[in-house]
Amino acid sequence: MASSMSGSSSSNCESDGQLVCADIEHHGGRVKARQRRLAVRLGSIFPQLRRKHLAFNLLLTVACLTTSLCVVEFVYITHLNKGLVRVENDSYDIRFGRELNRNSPAVWDSYRQTFIHNALPVPVHSHNDYWRRIPLFEALGSGCISIEADIHYRGSDLFVGHSSKDLDSGSTLRSMYLEPLQRMLEAQNTNLSNDSWRGVFNLAPQQTLVLLVDHKTSEPETFTILHTQLQPLRDLDYLTYWNGTDRIMRPLTIVASGSVLFESITALDSKHRDIFWDAKLERLVHGDDNFDVKPVRYAYNISNSYFASTEWRNAILWPYYRFMNGSGSSSPPESPRLRDIGASQIEQAKARGLLSRYWGTPLHPPNMREIVWRVLIEQGVDILNMDDMGIVRARANGWGKQMPHVCSQGNQDVMANV
Repeated sequence: MASSMSGSSSSNCESDGQLVCADIEHHGGRVKARQRRLAVRLGSIFPQLRRKHLAFNLLLTVACLTTSLCVVEFVYITHLNKGLVRVENDSYDIRFGRELNRNSPAVWDSYRQTFIHNALPVPVHSHNDYWRRIPLFEALGSGCISIEADIHYRGSDLFVGHSSKDLDSGSTLRSMYLEPLQRMLEAQNTNLSNDSWRGVFNLAPQQTLVLLVDHKTSEPETFTILHTQLQPLRDLDYLTYWNGTDRIMRPLTIVASGSVLFESITALDSKHRDIFWDAKLERLVHGDDNFDVKPVRYAYNISNSYFASTEWRNAILWPYYRFMNGSGSSSPPESPRLRDIGASQIEQAKARGLLSRYWGTPLHPPNMREIVWRVLIEQGVDILNMDDMGIVRARANGWGKQMPHVCSQGNQDVMANV
């Protein structure tokens, strides 16, 4: 009995064990099946992830390359705009190579000085001239008849630079501009009588050179020191001046702009005023203009001013009356004062005997820059504001023929096409 019970219990255990084992095997089979299905799913997902990852990496690579190319192109365009790339076989670059700077003795040899004096003068203003590799020399070698130097008063001297952070101990107004100009003019004026003079350019010996001195500091000492430092040139009678009745032209004309006050100009000796004002072209009309006398007496005139300049965004290139009725056929007002008020800025400047100039003209895109230059020339602007001297040299012949040089002799404007 006992043996039979023990046998039955053992058989039950065996059957239960088999069921458990079968259940475990079945459960294990389902787990493996799930794992296989999961593996299949992951196998289908991973390629998609890999493809997306590859696509993302490819897109990122393209974006990086595009950005790099844009940066390189921007740097190259900036390089071009600075005038660092020249036309092939450019005459100036051949003579004033990279091995030279403004302190190199070689810039004064006869080979290079003859080149400068034989340059074709053109009515172009060398804007921010001190940024060039060889300031003054490149502008003159390109034929510019006007050059700009920004000055800062510091430690009883005048330093040249765009901002106070750009100043260098060796970059003074005297060393960069006044002394080199004196040296050039002395070479040009040897063996001449007291009543005659020669300017920098042999092709237009009576063409004065304008040095536009832009005051970046407002201290009155800035103007006072400028007047003092001009004394050597004044003693040699190289400076254009107002003698009380006429403007007497000389090889060098000094024009002050920036923070200097108009009253500082008018306070100079009225019998020998040799620093002139850069009048505000957008504000030439003045309450002191007297239309009751003949000729009209303007507040800004050749006795105290030489240039009339403004930023391009302030430009008014056509008279107001042309647009009064929308047809462009409106007649100018009969009143001289109203005609002057309604005239274009260039017309207002010419009426006062001043040379018009616009700064801040657009640099980009190139076709816009070309259009602005063309319009200014067509409207009779007197001086083109330029940054790239390579462009000036490349187009000097065309500009020299299209734009007249203005040399004021007394109260008359003498126009001479070069």
